[in-house]
Amino acid sequence: MKKVFRQVRTQRERITATFSHTQRKYLDFIHRPDSKQEKLEQFIKDFNDFSDQFPDLREDEATKDELHQRVDTLSDELWEIIEERKEQHVDERKKIMESGWVEHELAFLVHSAQSLMQAEVDKFKSSIQIIQDYYHAFEDKLIPEPPALVT
Repeated sequence: MKKVFRQVRTQRERITATFSHTQRKYLDFIHRPDSKQEKLEQFIKDFNDFSDQFPDLREDEATKDELHQRVDTLSDELWEIIEERKEQHVDERKKIMESGWVEHELAFLVHSAQSLMQAEVDKFKSSIQIIQDYYHAFEDKLIPEPPALVT
């Protein structure tokens, strides 16, 4: 039983370390840099350069339409990046969930619980046998053969 309890403690420590590592790795994956900020900065730079070079054209309707079109294009590009990254994050999460690690650890824990239960049953059978032997010896009867253990 001591061995099983030690294995369960070791498993708990291993699970905690692995879970922490997996969580840290996934957070690093999520927080990796992308090109959204660069696209936004480039758009702002182009807009400011245009405003500095042609301040009179900012009031022109055709210019406003062109600037709105550029904003819409930028918005579409940013949303494309966001959607692509979202798909990547979902795929990564799915890989983690389908890795089988949790199922393996649960199977080990169930096996440990079965081992502990079997040890308790064996202890109980041994205790019963000792008690029966004692009372048979106390009454000067022959001690019967113990029944075969079922494991």
